[in-house]
Amino acid sequence: MKMTEKTEIDWAKITKLQNAANEYTEEKLKKSLVFDPKDVACKAKQIREVYDEDLGTIRFAMLSYNDLQEIVAKHADNQERSVQILFRQLAPASKGLTVDDVRAMPYEVVVRLLVKLQGEGSFFYRKPQATPQTSKTGST
Repeated sequence: MKMTEKTEIDWAKITKLQNAANEYTEEKLKKSLVFDPKDVACKAKQIREVYDEDLGTIRFAMLSYNDLQEIVAKHADNQERSVQILFRQLAPASKGLTVDDVRAMPYEVVVRLLVKLQGEGSFFYRKPQATPQTSKTGST
């Protein structure tokens, strides 16, 4: 091959190989993970962070099963439960935060925080896979 000749890259073949490598890695990871209840409980108590484009970095802790049961037992009203859940999640990462501080937040901020923490803040949250963009001609 001469230095002036151009070689075409077979992107379909590269994509196929990348997908095969990703599948292999996922399978290896699945087989290597071992459920450890104590580790899960420890990780759940750690301060976590999610980013919101309007609110910035949100620091919070997850609720335990007991935390949630206590809130449900003490508060019959769903709106008050929501306030208590949000307070319990934000308080460990926000020194001095009170329930009244949460109640004083704008309604849309409270709702956004609850949705964000139940989605991206979930213990099992996985980022959605990027889908290939299709051009006007139909190719990816």
